[in-house]
Amino acid sequence: MTNANTMQSTAFHGTRHPSPAWKRWLSVQVYGMVTRSLFPAHGSPLAMRARFERFARTPREKLSRKYPELVFEDYSFGDRGMEAVRAVDAPSCVLMHLHGGAYFMGTPASYRSRTMRLSYRCNAEVFAPGYRLAPEHPAPAALDDALDAWCELRRLRPRVPMFVSGDSAGGGLAISMMVALREQGLPLPDGAVLFSPWTDLSVSGASYEDNDRSDVWLSRAHCERWAGYYLGDVDPRDPRVSPMYANLQGLPPMLLLVGDREVLFDDARQVHEHALAAGVESTLHVGRHMQHDWPLTLPWLDESRDAWSSIAAFAARFSGSEKDHPCVPRGQKSAVPER
Repeated sequence: MTNANTMQSTAFHGTRHPSPAWKRWLSVQVYGMVTRSLFPAHGSPLAMRARFERFARTPREKLSRKYPELVFEDYSFGDRGMEAVRAVDAPSCVLMHLHGGAYFMGTPASYRSRTMRLSYRCNAEVFAPGYRLAPEHPAPAALDDALDAWCELRRLRPRVPMFVSGDSAGGGLAISMMVALREQGLPLPDGAVLFSPWTDLSVSGASYEDNDRSDVWLSRAHCERWAGYYLGDVDPRDPRVSPMYANLQGLPPMLLLVGDREVLFDDARQVHEHALAAGVESTLHVGRHMQHDWPLTLPWLDESRDAWSSIAAFAARFSGSEKDHPCVPRGQKSAVPER
């Protein structure tokens, strides 16, 4: 375990080279207008799921035409599928990404452009499992599937540095998975990258009120309604669904990224503080003026490029390839351009 006096506990605020104010404002406003219109708090979960797939799904053929060196492979765990993507020719690590979507939206197909970017930025082979979705499959179905996918991935890629990442609901799921792995005495990841993680389905953080107007997409109403789809009969403070209430002792290093304008700000901040108190190495990267999942949803902003630099450095450090940072080892080809 990392000594509490030497652990990395830095919280990054702001961006070294922020985007022009007009570009940031316009990007954020368009993002909010689109997301709130497509995914209202009280919309039908099945209708929103279909809408998300229709707008976010990216066919492999389309990506392969644009980036011919991309490699896709299919795997399975139990009766579930898992997609692998490689955007670099010699990955230095493996990463399992648990997609977001409030536990009722999202698939590997609708996350392909994001897993491709993760592969490039982290010099990783990225696996995206398709876990069961609510409300048809309430808690702890997603957690059970994440555990099964992780164990299968350990079997597929032994003796390779392995990370877990997740965004939004997938970020909270990643933490719950690590807690469950520790409790079962199973191998843990070498590190975790968590984008705007949803870690408190009891919706208790102060930022649910403080940022309710500044968050252009999510609101307290969204989170309260959507939490109910996944919770079923589970207590919202149960660590299996709300890892903010879990004992984090013994978990691997974590990098948490959160925008200072989003309602989930306290979900990330409190996990960061609880991790430090438990002796876990944790870094909190706060995007100034940023929104939910901004490195994934607004990748053209300088604030996102700054976040990706932090992510790449984290992956390089804990995969043992730090000398090759920031993204792709010297002399290695990549399928994906930097921007």
